[in-house]
Amino acid sequence: MPDLPPLDLDQSAVLALPDGASAVVLGAPGTGRTTTAVALVADRIRSGRLTPDAVLLLAPRRAQASRLRDRLLLEVGRPVSAPLARTAASLAFDIARREAAEDGRDAPVLLSGGDQDRLIGQLLPGSGVVWPERLGPEVRGTRAFRGELRELFARCTERDVDPVELADLGAMAGRQEWRAAAAFWRQYLEILPAVEPDAFDSAELVALATAAVLRDRPGDLAGSLRLVVVDDMQDLGESAVGLLAALAERGCAVIAFGDPDIAADTFRGGEPDLLGRFEQRLGIEAPARLKLGTVHRHPDTIRRFVAKVTERIGTALAGPQRVATARPGGAPVLSVEADGPGALAARVAHLLRDRHLEHDVPFAEQAVVVRSGALVEPLARALEIAGVPAVTAGTAQDAVDRAARALVEVVAVALGLIPLTPETAVSLATGPFCGLDRLALRRLRLALRVEELGGGGVRTAGELLVDALAAPDRFATIDSPLARRAARLAQTLQQVRELDATGASAEDLLWHVWDSSGLAPVWRERALGAGLVAAEANRDLDDVVALFASAARAAERGPTDPAAVFLTARLEADVVDDSLAPRGLRDGVLVTTPVGVAGREFDTVVIAGLQDGVWPNLRPRGSLLALGELVARLDGRGVPASPVDERRAVLSDELRLFALAASRARSVLLLAAVANDDEAPSVLFGLADGPAPDTLATAPNALRPVVGLLRRTAVNGPPDARGEAAAALGRLARADVPGAAPASWWGLAGISTDEPLVPDPEQPVRVSPSKLERFEASPLDWFLERVAGGEPMLAGAIGTMLHWVLETATAPDEAAMLAALEGRWRELDFEADWIEAKEHRLADRMIGSISRYLADVAADGSVLLGGETTFEFPVGRALATGTIDRVEQDRAGRVRVVDLKTGSTRPSGPETARHAQLGVYQLAVRAGVVDGIDASAPSGGAALLFVRQKGKEPYALLTQRALDDETADAFRDRLAAAAEGMAAARFDGPVEPEIRFGSSPFRPMLLRVPEVCGG
Repeated sequence: MPDLPPLDLDQSAVLALPDGASAVVLGAPGTGRTTTAVALVADRIRSGRLTPDAVLLLAPRRAQASRLRDRLLLEVGRPVSAPLARTAASLAFDIARREAAEDGRDAPVLLSGGDQDRLIGQLLPGSGVVWPERLGPEVRGTRAFRGELRELFARCTERDVDPVELADLGAMAGRQEWRAAAAFWRQYLEILPAVEPDAFDSAELVALATAAVLRDRPGDLAGSLRLVVVDDMQDLGESAVGLLAALAERGCAVIAFGDPDIAADTFRGGEPDLLGRFEQRLGIEAPARLKLGTVHRHPDTIRRFVAKVTERIGTALAGPQRVATARPGGAPVLSVEADGPGALAARVAHLLRDRHLEHDVPFAEQAVVVRSGALVEPLARALEIAGVPAVTAGTAQDAVDRAARALVEVVAVALGLIPLTPETAVSLATGPFCGLDRLALRRLRLALRVEELGGGGVRTAGELLVDALAAPDRFATIDSPLARRAARLAQTLQQVRELDATGASAEDLLWHVWDSSGLAPVWRERALGAGLVAAEANRDLDDVVALFASAARAAERGPTDPAAVFLTARLEADVVDDSLAPRGLRDGVLVTTPVGVAGREFDTVVIAGLQDGVWPNLRPRGSLLALGELVARLDGRGVPASPVDERRAVLSDELRLFALAASRARSVLLLAAVANDDEAPSVLFGLADGPAPDTLATAPNALRPVVGLLRRTAVNGPPDARGEAAAALGRLARADVPGAAPASWWGLAGISTDEPLVPDPEQPVRVSPSKLERFEASPLDWFLERVAGGEPMLAGAIGTMLHWVLETATAPDEAAMLAALEGRWRELDFEADWIEAKEHRLADRMIGSISRYLADVAADGSVLLGGETTFEFPVGRALATGTIDRVEQDRAGRVRVVDLKTGSTRPSGPETARHAQLGVYQLAVRAGVVDGIDASAPSGGAALLFVRQKGKEPYALLTQRALDDETADAFRDRLAAAAEGMAAARFDGPVEPEIRFGSSPFRPMLLRVPEVCGG
């Protein structure tokens, strides 16, 4: 049996209180309020002065109550039949449930925040309530509005105010929004029993329990309680205070611990001055008032910092706790700033790793606190990227997280709750339960499209993917691993439909998808690793476990409900349901909000995001429905006389949250903020003792930068340091540290072959005119395109179609050409409707430009000699081959080559004169190898026809004059040189990175050049 922790004189005085005495115990953060509360309850039980069912420790939040319950069981040292620590809502539920059982009524059901939010969201659009103009449909459709409406209902319920009284108060105060809310609340209360029988939100449950306690029925739960010890009473809501008052009226003593300077729940109805008004609020006469005066948690440096914050807050009818003292010394409170969120996360991560490596502080003993829940996940991910494990347990997340959302969507699509559209099909295929990446999906869609065109069909790839997922056997004709993965998903969808037809529950359907996916061992292996991948796998597994727990609860509440009921509720959820499901345990830095660290302490605390306007955030709370004013009127307190007074009250709340976060640190407290042209640190950041030294660049302490530094030293460092760096890399490589082994470094692979691409010097080398300039600009890019192939681009597909329209046009009839384009348009595949509409408008305009050009050609008396005419002729080792779009002859008999261009990039005049494609076309005409063209006819040169116009002119014609003997020889020399280069064994690329990597479509391949061509 563990001993009670040693207590100081002030703490011992609390334990010496006589039986039946009520008291208020004030203490600054770190003075041991919670420790004393636990010791008090344990002492009363271990000494036999109270039985376990006669004493209770009450906490404002469930996470705190859970931790206190575990501590108490260890301190008491024996099993007990009832929880020794719980929340007011938990106690109220137990009281209401027992009374319902005694009366033969159905047990009450807790209406979760998510359930209430969904019901409000469903009722709002058709309620017919007239709201103020500023609360239009767009505002009422937001989560923020529904959240304030729920808070309004709770605040009124806590104060025993019904819709009629709320409407009267709105009329008296001139608040139309309160009158409208009262009208809607009346409808909500009328509909709720039919939708959710015996369901009550937490405020209503506490009100029910309070009424039950006041009925003073023999043998009830409240009658057995003799002492209630309250931890952090400043965070209790109005309903919990009413329940305590009812218990006190029944003769139960109440000993309340707290500090109004760190009240964290004022925006949810918490009352910082509750401890100062203890007698009036609980109806207890002359309670004892004690003070804990010694801070045990942290040294004087942090204590003075916290005091510097709290002295800027009103005393809230208290104040003696502020004179607490701490042990001398301690590290100063330092500040960290950077010019962006990523850089700030890197600096914070470096400091956290320093505490872990140099001072043996576990990551679990460190916390990063931000002002709002929206900042939690981005910062946690940034820390993971920087090499620091991060956990976000207890913070608000999206209603359905990524993994859970994907699982729900698979079942919802199978049941038809979500239509299987091309967009949905892409989402399923690229989701975790099929696992195709974008490139794999493109390949699968292309395979489906090839089959469709081979059979004479015209359906798009999106339509084909939808049909294939709806019919499991559709992928059987495609022999590839990608198709088999998609086929498994299609089969799973079919099996889910069959299971649903048998009446299976939502939990059964979800489990079937999960079990069929085979993801459990994969995610488990990832979760047991380290780094960002492990963090994401842990979060995904937690999300899935929470989803199954939620499905199980839904099955218990509605065993006859079809699976669609639960799935629809999950898809429509905007508010997170508090989950009892276990979450993965990781040694990680906790990233959370101030409420998330309430009741806890850490060796190191970083308060981040201290930008102006972020923390403190002086925007009035409940501004849509004026909740602050409503609560003030209901409590009989004065309404703020001006916006300045309201902002002052908000500032006090912000300072309390800041003091709460800062006071959690035992050894080290750091403040962090972004400082750049757009963001400035807030006044809170300026309270630090000074800046922290920046050692990030000079002393890396994470594996990735250390490996990088060692690699750089081993290769390019001073000669006397290279050996030591190489030895260190060897040790890291033997420990399987990524990037340490030279075998994994890029650029060190041996040359795969030194054979020329065309080994036979007598073998002709085919040279396409359209690729000649590409090769001349970058032989490496040309080589990669030839070897690896390029990603087919939408613009190229549309260009090919416009070339076909030009080739088949028999007259400059724009309507006919548009009809021809429309007939083949469905052959194209678009990723979104808006992209298709945009490209269709552009293609229609280019058809108009082509029509105008053909009309002008006809008006000039020119005739078409050939379209899409092929040619082939040798020049040295080169075999020039290509297809000419148009060959025209004017009235004077001159022959002109025309090449259609649908792009927007145009060459300059000198570039047109040297344009390789046009030059080779002219060489082909001069050589007499173009069918139907007389080589002796005078040349009219060549032209590029650009039909993608932005100005008033319908098209642009860039001409290349007829070749003379000198320019013809120059083009022949270029062909011959290109052929020799294309047949070679080495292919050079541009030196400048922005040229090589900026515009090339082969950026991923370029990074692997040593593997492709050996250097």
